[in-house]
Amino acid sequence: MHRTDGDGADPRRWWMLGILSLALFAIVLNNGLLNVAIPVLMRDLGADIGQAQWIVDSYALAFAGVLLTAGAVADRFGRKRATLGGAAVFGAGSLIALGADGPGQLMAARVVMGLGAAFIMPGTLAIIVDVFPETERARAIGVWSGVSALGVAAGPVVGGALVGHFWWGSIFLVNLVPVVVVLVGGALLLRESADRAPRPPDPVGALLGTAAMAGLVFGVIQTSGHALTSLPVVGGLAVAAAAGTVFVMWERRHPHPMLDTDLLRRPAFIGASASILLLMLGLAGTLFVLTQRLQFVLGYTPLRSGLAVMPVALAVALGTLLCPVLDRRAGARGCVAVGLSAAACGVLVLGQWGEGYPPVFVGLVLIGVGFGLSMAPTTHVVMSLVPPERSGSTASLDMTMQELGTALGVAVVGSVLAGRYADAVAGAPGSVGETLRAAERAGGEAGHVLAATARQAFDDAAAAGLGVAAAAVACGAVVAALLLPGRAGAEAAVAPSVTGPREAGPTPAHQGSAHPGA
Repeated sequence: MHRTDGDGADPRRWWMLGILSLALFAIVLNNGLLNVAIPVLMRDLGADIGQAQWIVDSYALAFAGVLLTAGAVADRFGRKRATLGGAAVFGAGSLIALGADGPGQLMAARVVMGLGAAFIMPGTLAIIVDVFPETERARAIGVWSGVSALGVAAGPVVGGALVGHFWWGSIFLVNLVPVVVVLVGGALLLRESADRAPRPPDPVGALLGTAAMAGLVFGVIQTSGHALTSLPVVGGLAVAAAAGTVFVMWERRHPHPMLDTDLLRRPAFIGASASILLLMLGLAGTLFVLTQRLQFVLGYTPLRSGLAVMPVALAVALGTLLCPVLDRRAGARGCVAVGLSAAACGVLVLGQWGEGYPPVFVGLVLIGVGFGLSMAPTTHVVMSLVPPERSGSTASLDMTMQELGTALGVAVVGSVLAGRYADAVAGAPGSVGETLRAAERAGGEAGHVLAATARQAFDDAAAAGLGVAAAAVACGAVVAALLLPGRAGAEAAVAPSVTGPREAGPTPAHQGSAHPGA
């Protein structure tokens, strides 16, 4: 048995939080690393914007599609085993990505990485809920959320430095360092916990949910190169609608559904989930466009692009520090609504910038502060709605909304970018990178005109995409203001913990923990 403090909590819980936060940092950092390397990847692998979207989204879709099942597996067989096993798979996917020599191989490697990440993320949050007492849990989740936010913010900086000094594969090589630390430290420090009455996995539900999300993202991405009535667009959206409908019917009749139908009737849960989905949609779409815009339009190197995005990291930290103060005064409703409003303004500033860097700086600071204000309250609201023994599956549902938002952000904003650019430069040789290289080869006045035309077209297309991203985040602010609990109503909104079928009610946190295992 592990020694405990006077309040029954494990004295090593803050060290555990460090290991769990590092695991989360690694998987969140990954997309940021990739974003700044996209122009180099497109050049070296011969990928167009659509393939670049799939390189990003294959990870997010695998992540989101398996999360709910991963949470159920973690609750049933142990959160420590799930977290460490996921870290090992994530590391294996990073090794596969190192040897990729084409877009298809890199997409496959990203799928493997997404599968591993799906087991890491819910396990980390479930272990935090298990080892921290109620009096410390919100602070621990705040640290965890802050590390997640910093991973998003630091990715472009680290990725730019790596791509600027090494080759694009270094962004996957760097994943192996935290993976090794997590595997060794986690094996020594983490204690095993599991649900005494776990829900069995629901593979049919997982397949249906994944099909719905993949069909939706596929259909959206196809809008950039096809008419809205074309077979790829209509087919993808039809698959999404059919799979989504069957998924809901299946879950309603299943004795152990992946989705807790009681949660779906709670305004607080709907508000938190929709808010975070729309925030991630806007953030992912913005970073996908911004890193390309800095390099293709302003001529920044990957390293300079990463440094240009760095202010968002400090702004995220500032927002995370301000979050508890604003949350105490205005509750989750006010905190998240203000945060998403600030982020929407930041994205709008980025979309409307003129020449020079100052507008970029202002936009990134607003986005970072808004992100820091929003992440912890939405997560805490969701996790407060369930008893601790259901924390794994609920954390998975929360993360699914985040990853679906990420996938949709790249799909929606990237498709607006690709479609607007293609319309503006009809007849140009391929992607903007290919056009700029063709202009360089041509040289002279003709090459100068072609390059200027391509950059202006891409700049206009990027502004249109960022406008869509800003609108999505603004909608999230409205949802938060309408559905999340305020300060006075916060306890009433989250006090009655939702329970699964055949359960009488919530149980204390320690009852959901098995004896620590290896």
